[in-house]
Amino acid sequence: MTRQLATTRHVRRVFHVALLAGAMLASGCFHAGTSVKQSMTSGAPIAVPAAAAARQPGPTDLAGIHHAGVEKAANQHFDLHKPEVESSVTVFQTSLRGFFDQALDRSSRYVSTMTDILVREGLPAELAYLPLIESGYRPEAVSPAGAAGPWQFIPETGRRYGLRIDSLVDERRDPIKSTHAAVQYLKDLHDMFGDWELSLAAYNSGEYRVARILAQTDAGDYWDMRSRGYLPTETSQYVPRFLAAVRIASAPESYGFDAPAYQPLHFELVNVDRQVSLHTAGRLCGVSASELADLNPELRRGITPSGYALRVPTGAAEPLRVALASYVEPVRVAARTPRNGRRDGQVARSSRASARVVSRATRPTRGGQQCPTALTKAKPSQKSRKTEAVRDRKPVPLVSRKERGADGSKRREAELEKNLGRRRSGLGARSLRASG
Repeated sequence: MTRQLATTRHVRRVFHVALLAGAMLASGCFHAGTSVKQSMTSGAPIAVPAAAAARQPGPTDLAGIHHAGVEKAANQHFDLHKPEVESSVTVFQTSLRGFFDQALDRSSRYVSTMTDILVREGLPAELAYLPLIESGYRPEAVSPAGAAGPWQFIPETGRRYGLRIDSLVDERRDPIKSTHAAVQYLKDLHDMFGDWELSLAAYNSGEYRVARILAQTDAGDYWDMRSRGYLPTETSQYVPRFLAAVRIASAPESYGFDAPAYQPLHFELVNVDRQVSLHTAGRLCGVSASELADLNPELRRGITPSGYALRVPTGAAEPLRVALASYVEPVRVAARTPRNGRRDGQVARSSRASARVVSRATRPTRGGQQCPTALTKAKPSQKSRKTEAVRDRKPVPLVSRKERGADGSKRREAELEKNLGRRRSGLGARSLRASG
């Protein structure tokens, strides 16, 4: 009776997962790539987070919840003391100690903010340590498959969740905006599988793979799939390493690591209505460009697009607003183009002269005439002399084959007669000598 009840529950669960997978597949949001890293993320499109859009520019303090809160909530959703987790703890303490130490230090800037967003959306607070094993909390991290940012979104998934990705901005690198997108994606996974460990496995290897394993086998949970070898090697290590990261980060000193000094993000927002470089913005408000780049890692070229909400350190927003109100972009001088439509560099390459000489040669004087320079007096190169000789050579008249044959026969007859004449004259001279 117990076995029959378990089988019935398994069938119902597989049927539920199949329905959700079919709905996602029909909506075009189901990523079924073969690569583990490429299929790391996917999901349905959502709107840009309204909470971030409705926030008025001003001092922003996202101190969030201290790591002690994470430690308190850790046991509510995950078992951090499973035997499989012990080996991952040892790996972080030995071979990956350098990576974990640096990632833990970088987490001091982002964990509080991410924890605040996760808890506010009703998700487990310990998921704030998922970027530790994904990217080491490096906003600039990019995988070989093109996944970028702290949460390692591929471009397709980032766009589905409302993240802007173009030549100027890549919001996958933004620790706040990408966290909002990750929250929605993790919610979708949990609604699909009803289990956080299966959801994390799907986050890493793709939900299609996990749904297929549930549909085709009798595996009931992540640990069952792992023990039977149904999961890729990376996914088999993914959940244990995440749990080990949460366990160490909750009490780093107990595992031989230094506790990071938490420094939550503090900034103000300034709406910029034009393209402005970070160097210019920093000069106008008295902040270094590198500091602005740290607060705005999504700017790929260090230039704000029009209508961009720029983050600046607390106290620098008002000076920047005042400076931008009267700031005039310097006029950029375009490269001179001679009358023939070619620029100085093109003329220099064709004439084998330097661009500086060409620039002087094409620069007009006060009277409107061109300056005589070394370019006009320079001797032509050997290649140019050969070109001129070929160009000045007189053309050869075209002669048909018949005419060439007739002319050839006439020349041969003339040569034959000439040779016969020489022989006759030689015979006559010998006869005269003999008679004499």
